[in-house]
Amino acid sequence: MKSKISVTVESSLLEFLDSLPGESRSGKIERALSLVKGIMAERELRKQLSARYEDEGERVEREAWESAVAEAMWKE
Repeated sequence: MKSKISVTVESSLLEFLDSLPGESRSGKIERALSLVKGIMAERELRKQLSARYEDEGERVEREAWESAVAEAMWKE
């Protein structure tokens, strides 16, 4: 089931969205969100797998790196 939403984005992001090939804006946004969802799921799986094989120091370093990457990724 799909739900309708309203999204407000910067004009430069809208220009980028419009430059992508194919689908409607809704389809492009849905595809982008699906990709992000997949990336987040893979990240969680890798985190769970690495927890089995890394020591405490490696875990702390990995978590700090992941936090920095996530912050940079979602920074405006």
